[in-house]
Amino acid sequence: MKSAPAYTQTARLEAISELAPAFRERAREYDDASSFPAENFADLRRLGLVALTAPESLGGHGLWSEGAFTPYYELIEALAWADNCTAQLLQVHSHALGFLSRHGTPAQHERFLEEIVARGQLLASVGSETAPTGNQPGVYSSELVPDGDGWRLTCKKFFASLAPAADWLLLWVALPGSEPYTERTVTVLLPRDAPEVTLVDDWDVMGMRATVSWGVHVDDMYISPEHVIGRPGAWVRDDPRTFSLAFAANHAGLARAALDFAIDWVRARPYLADSDLVQNALGTLAAQVHAARSAVMSAARTWDAGRWEQAEMESLMAVHVAKAAALDATRQAFDICGARTSFRMFPLETWYRDARTLTLHVRDDVQMRELGRGLIRGGSSVKAALDTSVLPRHNA
Repeated sequence: MKSAPAYTQTARLEAISELAPAFRERAREYDDASSFPAENFADLRRLGLVALTAPESLGGHGLWSEGAFTPYYELIEALAWADNCTAQLLQVHSHALGFLSRHGTPAQHERFLEEIVARGQLLASVGSETAPTGNQPGVYSSELVPDGDGWRLTCKKFFASLAPAADWLLLWVALPGSEPYTERTVTVLLPRDAPEVTLVDDWDVMGMRATVSWGVHVDDMYISPEHVIGRPGAWVRDDPRTFSLAFAANHAGLARAALDFAIDWVRARPYLADSDLVQNALGTLAAQVHAARSAVMSAARTWDAGRWEQAEMESLMAVHVAKAAALDATRQAFDICGARTSFRMFPLETWYRDARTLTLHVRDDVQMRELGRGLIRGGSSVKAALDTSVLPRHNA
């Protein structure tokens, strides 16, 4: 077995800080081309940071697991400060890797996980069936069809962030049956370059362009049992984790980046630095960003304490606060700094579009409704009460 990385959390955060200037410099190129940030991930792979959620026994860091949630969310926030698209892609990969680590059998770990970690391979978590041009909400319907000892799969998925650059696709589908879809849900692990898999470049969007969230079509592919990860309903029934807080961490990191940009801009211009109005605006914005970051870390500590239901409640609160911070920071930075910052040589224009796009991942009003329902139902299963946390999805 490969030993765990010799990384402290301080070392991980310092590594991301050192990468930040290069990530910022490359961001415009990736945004303009709507292309995967390959050089960024080469840097992350070189530093062992693509194995954050793999077991330490296999050379991973063991994060996003009991007692190790806080460092994971700290890293997502720090990386979002450097480049929020890269942070979103690492989040997608890390969640898929963490799912495989927890729900894969020992044989599947030996067959797939060991090589994935050793080679620094990437996984995309592919769930959403919300077609960009559809007129219905995104409802999960893809099912496996029995075929001998295995299954056949035909499906169309959308918003598949990372998919064109991934080595593996972790698709969320269901076994046939009459139970609710979530109770029949499994995942299947497919090689991205399988002949039955077609990637569709329909990612012509306002922001988050470098996430390369293409469509994925699978046409009559045989799925052997070894490629089915997790028991039916395992994500809902056996796994307390959700995806919510990583989005909040990303929003908070982007908000902090916009605030820091505004502070640096004002410091270099005495006519702005001496303005009472600018000072007030910066102070107010700094308090909002601090609140968002604090909400993320507070929820992370609740996850570490093993208080699962409360942790997801707090995560949704953090998402709400951090969304507002990202939207306000990227908007108000223009008002504070002035018209010159609208030139595309500066990052505010990209961050503004990215914030508006990523905060639409799930409707805020829907999340707050589900939060309210969960609070009223107190003591119920988080994933039964809060349906936005059950499966990876996009706002329809």
